[in-house]
Amino acid sequence: MKRIDRYIAATVVKATLMTLLVLTILTFVLALVDEIEDLGKGDYGSLDAMIVAACSVPRFLYEAFPVSALIGALLGVGGMASAGELVAMRAAGMTGGQIVAAVLKGGLLLLVLVVLVGDGIGPVLEQYGNQYRLEKQKKQITFSSRNGFWAKDGDTMINIRRVTPSGRLQDVTIYRFDEERRLQALIRAGSGEYRNGRWVLEGVRQTFMEEDRLRLERRKWLAWNSVVDPSVLSVAFIDPIMLPAWRLWEQIQSLKSREQNALRYEVTFWNKIAVPLTTLAMLILAMPMVMRGGRDVSAGQRILWGAMLGTLLYLFSRGFSFLVLALDLPPVLVVVFPLAVILLLVLWLRRQTV
Repeated sequence: MKRIDRYIAATVVKATLMTLLVLTILTFVLALVDEIEDLGKGDYGSLDAMIVAACSVPRFLYEAFPVSALIGALLGVGGMASAGELVAMRAAGMTGGQIVAAVLKGGLLLLVLVVLVGDGIGPVLEQYGNQYRLEKQKKQITFSSRNGFWAKDGDTMINIRRVTPSGRLQDVTIYRFDEERRLQALIRAGSGEYRNGRWVLEGVRQTFMEEDRLRLERRKWLAWNSVVDPSVLSVAFIDPIMLPAWRLWEQIQSLKSREQNALRYEVTFWNKIAVPLTTLAMLILAMPMVMRGGRDVSAGQRILWGAMLGTLLYLFSRGFSFLVLALDLPPVLVVVFPLAVILLLVLWLRRQTV
């Protein structure tokens, strides 16, 4: 039985990886089409566009992983059904539950890939791609570190510790140097936002380095003209969906400690928890779909069924997330409700095949 389990798990994993490969190629082509519009800006060429497009692929693959798992399971298990292998397994004494368990063993291996993409290489590649595009198009030196986002604007260095999802700056420090690279002024601001083509900093403290003394000035606000515009800040801010779960949890606790609204981050956190659970649920859903189709269903039909149903469930899940945000519902519902819908589908399909 162990050999059969490994065979079923390997078949599902291979089919899912093939599905992911096709989606990767398709996503890369679509992302490349978007990047072509920016060709010619600065030193941004075709090779640069391909690099940036490749860096954006992990985001889509992570979000679409449950759909890929459903299609892969339909192809893998469906292929075994068409070849009569499932019938032989049942005749050898293997129950339907054991077949599902073997499929889920393959799913557990796939979850390693999900975590690797969602909490590992995805955020790193996305940030690198945004930074690479910016440097090639605007020839501006920017980078991110543990101390926030850094940018060079002529003789000025800017450090921004945090950027909110709405593009608002928090904890800004500006260093101004003279032609001999000596520090002339140090400007600190608690926050800032982009208004009418310029930044407006709030809670400002300015320190000027004069020949024999330091001069300190305080202002409620200060207009700041800089090449650092909201598009540049895409390097500093990664969409919450691509943050690791532990970073999301830290951000949630930080926002709550400052009595700020953390609902968007909470919804994103539970969505990240939902991705591996939904992936396993999709694998379970594939079983009654295969049993209902029997041996007469072609691979093309199974791909069509999986793509249509998986896409509908994905859109439903995303739509429900927006509903939770709009109605201020408990964020954990973004996990519970879609899983409940998939469970009901499984029960309904099982009744139809009996």
